[in-house]
Amino acid sequence: MSFMLLGILNSQAAGGGAGAYDLLETTTLTSSASSVTFSGLGSYSDYAHLQIRGIARGDRSSNTRGALSFNINGDTGGNYAWHYLRGDGSSVTSNRGVSASRMQYLWEIPAVNATANQFSSATIDFLDFSNTNKNTTMRLLQGIAGADNQVGIASGLWNNTSAVTSIDIIDLFGNLVSGSRFSLYGIKGA
Repeated sequence: MSFMLLGILNSQAAGGGAGAYDLLETTTLTSSASSVTFSGLGSYSDYAHLQIRGIARGDRSSNTRGALSFNINGDTGGNYAWHYLRGDGSSVTSNRGVSASRMQYLWEIPAVNATANQFSSATIDFLDFSNTNKNTTMRLLQGIAGADNQVGIASGLWNNTSAVTSIDIIDLFGNLVSGSRFSLYGIKGA
């Protein structure tokens, strides 16, 4: 399911002009890391939106799940709001946060006690990231296949009108493992 979701989204990215997706950069971990950062995003201001597509797994040893959070421009003040909704076909979970130091728990990932070699996939849109006339919002769609079949949606707000110049993806409970991959796309405006 994880790779299928990315394949469907990738098939929608073909073409040029308005609404086109351009691959800007990719980071694939060859060893564990607590975070991944996309920086220098100001150089992509000719795009209307940014999108991160990724697969991830963590090394949290005490659980089957871990979680990723997002910081923008290194801001760790209480300038974020977020919420998520997840379901597995028989149960639903949700949560929210306001005045938070990051957009947290939005992307749930498999950890050490999850099915072997299981990764979670997600697509995250940062809308109007270079517009300095409004706050930055993001939306996320994720899926986990295997024994933990689950899908989720989430959204977040960075309560700041500055242009986004960097995005940190942070493992809240340990490290991202080797093989986790994150690709940054630019989306052309109309």
